[in-house]
Amino acid sequence: MRAAVLEGERQLAYREVADPVAGDGEVLLEVRATAVCGSDIHRYLRGHRTYPMILGHEAAGVVSAVGPGVDASLVDRHAALVPLVPDHVCAQCRAGRFSACPTYSFIGSRRDGAFAQLVAVPAANLVLVPDDLPFDAAALIEPSTVARHMLDLGRFTAGDTAVVFGAGSIGLMLVQWLRILGARVIVATDLVAANLEAARALGAHLTLDPARDDVRAEVDRHTGGGADVVLEATGSPAALAQTIEVARPRGAIVLGGNQPPDATLPMTFVEGLMRKELTLAGCFMSYSAPWPGHEWTDSLAAVLDGGLDMAGMISHRRPLSEAPQVFADIADRRLAHRKIVFDPSS
Repeated sequence: MRAAVLEGERQLAYREVADPVAGDGEVLLEVRATAVCGSDIHRYLRGHRTYPMILGHEAAGVVSAVGPGVDASLVDRHAALVPLVPDHVCAQCRAGRFSACPTYSFIGSRRDGAFAQLVAVPAANLVLVPDDLPFDAAALIEPSTVARHMLDLGRFTAGDTAVVFGAGSIGLMLVQWLRILGARVIVATDLVAANLEAARALGAHLTLDPARDDVRAEVDRHTGGGADVVLEATGSPAALAQTIEVARPRGAIVLGGNQPPDATLPMTFVEGLMRKELTLAGCFMSYSAPWPGHEWTDSLAAVLDGGLDMAGMISHRRPLSEAPQVFADIADRRLAHRKIVFDPSS
């Protein structure tokens, strides 16, 4: 089969590789759509723990074969890929905290992923979808689940006000979930005008550019004293520092962006957290019990009823053969984008 293989830092090659084999309890998924995640870009730019590695964990396709112990009726079923592979037996898994599994694997980073024509996955890592659901929409269920999980961590309830820092992929999913779940005020911030335009189209009531707008003053004016829930989805230390400023006293902040490991924050951040008696939560993946979690069933239901606009998330569709050039263009800042979806079959 053909795959886009990460062979080193900033080294992505589209080439022939051996077909994967479905092991015990696994299936082969013929990939029909696979999307680029920010973590894929991070691994391309900054390197990965092991090479070669086929990236890609936001994907959907058709089951083409089953391994030993798997129901043969799964063949030809359409499915979205669930990338986390926990052991399901440790104390954390038994408690429903699957992302805290100490021996977890992950499709697309710890084992070969979906930037390929075929990927081997545990049968338990499929979310079956209707045959008439577009594959690119099914592939974007995974990032939707992260946004849905962040709202759980922030204890969001209908009628709350919210600020979303970053109108990239996760940020735009957050905007949509806030709309679906009944947020009273949705504010989105970003430095890119096209992202702010997309946020407005997908449900944000107010969009702000931190380089131009007084974010703190505008949030205070539109929420009446600060947001109930603040969601950081940029990975920017500057945005992280500002979360304290825009949250109401005893509000909640949820961190979903991957911050630079060498960045620091002043202790005034902690002072602000204490003075406002804020709840600060981190988000790592998107799972809950029963496996893989309501985040996944909620997301599929919202796609099917039209609540989640997946087409509005996508800025580029490309054949997988163009992946090396696409990643090079991103690295050199030649490609402004939202979601990029590859088709391995074209």
